[in-house]
Amino acid sequence: MQYHLAMSLRTSRDFWDAKATENPYWYVSSYGSYGERDLEEFWAAGGRIWRDLREAIGYAPRREDVVVEIGCGVGRLTRAIAADVGHVHAFDISEGMLAVAQRAGLPNATFHRGEGDSLAGVDNGMADLAIAYCVFQHLPSQAVLNRYLTEMRRVVKPGGIIAFTLSPRTWDDALRPVLRVHRWLREKIASDGPRGLYRREWIGIRPRRDDVHALSPVPLDFTPLHGDKWLFWGRAPGVAA
Repeated sequence: MQYHLAMSLRTSRDFWDAKATENPYWYVSSYGSYGERDLEEFWAAGGRIWRDLREAIGYAPRREDVVVEIGCGVGRLTRAIAADVGHVHAFDISEGMLAVAQRAGLPNATFHRGEGDSLAGVDNGMADLAIAYCVFQHLPSQAVLNRYLTEMRRVVKPGGIIAFTLSPRTWDDALRPVLRVHRWLREKIASDGPRGLYRREWIGIRPRRDDVHALSPVPLDFTPLHGDKWLFWGRAPGVAA
């Protein structure tokens, strides 16, 4: 099991490093144009996303707060979080993505190249919020999701919040093998555009809601978000300071 898990995480790192070279902004947010990205809008969207997430989970940031972000990519959400709190620990599996994120020169952010299933480098109970936005749907397995949720619980303080998104299961999950072949054929024909959307590192996981609740070390609330997203969040036991 450990061997197969390592293989999955290693191929995930290779995939996302390649995407950081190919077109990092599109692979962070695939809603815009692949070839002509409006970067001003891209960065501005980070602020809107952060506001929507805060409001949905009932989190009111304070200047002394510490936030842990999983899957920071090029730092779009990191920039918005850092403007509101004391410090951000931002993790990503890809060195290439982190290199882009670090260009912002955020004085209150520490960037970590993660192993893809842990938050090593952050002490127990030091964060007010641990968050992962549009990340976990790309994980290689539900076992990795469980490990991340356990790590999020570890790093938050008593009363701290863990929050994350996933993509919902839909009718086309049953057709995933056929759709993967279709995407592969389309990329073979097309001379431009995104590559590797048939890969498991992109398609990732679509767990059932009941499975997500069962995997979590804390009770979770749930709400659907705009687009293809589920938002889950919960508090660690204890009273927030």
